[in-house]
Order: sequence, then structure tokens, then C-alpha cells
Amino acid sequence: MGIIQAICISEVRGVQKHAIPEADLTPEWGIVGDAHGGNWHRQVSLLGLEKIEAFRAKGADVAYGCLLYTSPSPRDGLLSRMPSSA
Repeated sequence: MGIIQAICISEVRGVQKHAIPEADLTPEWGIVGDAHGGNWHRQVSLLGLEKIEAFRAKGADVAYGCLLYTSPSPRDGLLSRMPSSA
């Protein structure tokens, strides 16, 4: 069984996510209030603890949900802004 360590959102795309104490999820959107929600292939992303620990092992000072990454979205056609060191 998994344990949710944090629920993180950003109200606008391209900024660091921040933790919220609880979330409402809706079909065809995802987390209410999260800029990455919507009717597309990924409304909610689950990031495993091992990925966060891998970032930390490379020297990144990151907390749960504080990674900035976006994938290309069919909504806006932007290229990924995932850091190349990820």
C-alpha cells in the first residue's frame, strides 16, 4: 500500500508547485484548482519517492511536489521544460 506524502498544485503553468492540505478531484479534469488539470492524457501525476530521492542525490534541494516540469500538452503545444539533469 502506498502513502501520499503531499498533494501539490500550481494555479498557473510554469511555476513551482506548492502543497495543499487536501484536494477535490473531478472526472475529466483532475485536481480542482490545478493548472495542469484538463481533458487530456494526464490530469494527475504520481511521483514516486525514489524519483525525489534521485533528484536529492544529484544535489537538488527539493521538497515533495516542488519539482518544476511540464510535458508537451495538446492544449498549448509547448515543448517540455523538464530540466535535462532530471
